[in-house]
Amino acid sequence: MEKQTDKERETELLKHFDSTFDTDTLKTIKFDNMPMLKALFDYFEEFLYKPSEKYDKLRRQHIEVSDLLEKSFTEGQQTLFEKYWELGCQMEIEENEQLFFFGYIIAKKLEQESKIEKAENK
Repeated sequence: MEKQTDKERETELLKHFDSTFDTDTLKTIKFDNMPMLKALFDYFEEFLYKPSEKYDKLRRQHIEVSDLLEKSFTEGQQTLFEKYWELGCQMEIEENEQLFFFGYIIAKKLEQESKIEKAENK
């Protein structure tokens, strides 16, 4: 799979947001001057997230099931399972990043709409 540039990724996120929420953020939101936003996500993902009790419980159960599966695998099945697991992790990172950026885009859209509403009410 070809690695996207930051600009391509930003455009993809905005297009996806627009198709999801019927907006036109490609014309109004620019990530060009916000390198801190991506750095903040990376930092949040790695250092700031504190799992809840529910997450910890689910994680332990997940590990237990995984351990049981791995004990029953042949070498080929083990390799396939590891690939499956890695793809699942990549999907989760993609989902988390999208949710983080969608949160930012929603905040910007709400800010824009509140400015429009204030101007109309003057």
